[in-house]
Amino acid sequence: MQKTYYSATTFLTLSINRHLYEGKHYVYVAESFYPYGKSNPKSSNPLLIYMDLYQPWQDRDEHDKFFLQHRLAVRKGVLAKEKDGTVLPRIANDLRRVADRVILEFFYPVVYRVNFDVSTAGRAGVTVAGSGLKGSSEFLIPDLNETEYELLFNDNYTHHFDKLREPCGYFGSKADAVIELLKWSP
Repeated sequence: MQKTYYSATTFLTLSINRHLYEGKHYVYVAESFYPYGKSNPKSSNPLLIYMDLYQPWQDRDEHDKFFLQHRLAVRKGVLAKEKDGTVLPRIANDLRRVADRVILEFFYPVVYRVNFDVSTAGRAGVTVAGSGLKGSSEFLIPDLNETEYELLFNDNYTHHFDKLREPCGYFGSKADAVIELLKWSP
């Protein structure tokens, strides 16, 4: 039986990965949406991460520490993508502004469902990572392609997301994509 893996993140990171990082998604995945009994700590449990994102998103709690931590994680990702040349310094600077200022609507949680067995050899780049190094079912996929996952719980149909819901390649350039995000980053 094929295993299924899950990862929870925000619409913001989904949008950045899709439109600014060439559709490559840097994700930590766990076997099962709720890996109860698999020794996954809270930090590698997609259901608990989803809940940690959903409640402050619903309450519009801009001071929630999980949101603040997520903003820092987005900045860290931008720095890595600037260093590896995926984004130019000007785009990276704008993305840091987005990470710091984008409205909370963009922290709506979404879930990736990965339908290939990441625990077996065959998919290059997949590694045991995070709590997986201590026995949980957590793996890192640093370059998950758009065709390798299904998006779940992506049902927040606010007008803020209209263009950003479009597939990878929708925007004419990375500058166009970051301008769309900057509109929501006062």
